[in-house]
Amino acid sequence: MELRKIIIHELIKEKDSNEVELILSNELIPLEDNSIALIQGLSDTYKSDKILYAVFDYSEGRYFPEKFKEYRISGRQNTDFINFSRSVIGNLESIIQSIGFATGGYFIFAEYRENNNNFVSIFLIRDVEGKVLNRTTNSFSIQTIEYVDTKNLAMACRINENRIDIEETNYLSFTQLRQQEVSEYFKNWISIEQLESSSDYTKSLYKIITQIETPINPLTGNPYEIDAFRNEIYSYASTNPNGIINIRDLSQHFYSSPDTISNYAEENDISIDTEFRYNKNQLKKFIRLEVNRDGISLKFSRGVLDEKVRISEENSNMVIIESESFANALRREISN
Repeated sequence: MELRKIIIHELIKEKDSNEVELILSNELIPLEDNSIALIQGLSDTYKSDKILYAVFDYSEGRYFPEKFKEYRISGRQNTDFINFSRSVIGNLESIIQSIGFATGGYFIFAEYRENNNNFVSIFLIRDVEGKVLNRTTNSFSIQTIEYVDTKNLAMACRINENRIDIEETNYLSFTQLRQQEVSEYFKNWISIEQLESSSDYTKSLYKIITQIETPINPLTGNPYEIDAFRNEIYSYASTNPNGIINIRDLSQHFYSSPDTISNYAEENDISIDTEFRYNKNQLKKFIRLEVNRDGISLKFSRGVLDEKVRISEENSNMVIIESESFANALRREISN
């Protein structure tokens, strides 16, 4: 990780109270071992939580997206980052005042580079044990820490600027926590709009499963063949009566680690919600098709249907297989 900027503001509010106190920092926190360790710890905790993807809602009156856009086209100096963070946290102060159940915490704004992507993230942490953060005259100091526990991360949002630059969707991601009330006011403040469908995420899962190293088949002691692994994924998902796929549970089941699949998606810039309702038609692509007619046996994954194997639109009795390697193999068999 390459940490570039970090600033912390504290918003103090008790539950069922309309009184809000905002303690603003006037300067960035120095880029030293403790600040890097804090952001690395928060980033690791963030990636291990339930993550959903979205974009900004740019409808009229949305404050955060406009201020972030202004920061992106500014000189991006330290003062620009300070002003951006102070401005949007001030906006949150006015939002949270009228929400009785809402409570405050430490809002950590960080700009950094990780896995070849440029991020701006906002982390909300609470009940910090061990005096991790100490208030100074103009900012906060960060004490030595070993890790940041997940329970201290109340909410977080991460903006992937690389995806914004190439006009990709899903450039914004956020944690989906058990505290629904926290999630809602935080998402309203950031101005989040979710676009992706169950079909898109089922497609993303197919892409991951096709590319990732297959796990060990417990029956043979060897890695699964890719078609067999796809079939196993289909069986695992389709037996869920709720039609829900949880990526961490899926990863734990096949890889004995909840992070293997999500880490692969992160490293390969594939966006997929940690938990989503699968699309039945897209899930069928995981199943291998087998057809035996007229002395011809055809076996292939549904994933290549309409891509490498398709029925001709001009002649309904014609099946077209478009594959250089398959054609070359067939030629060799014929010549032999």
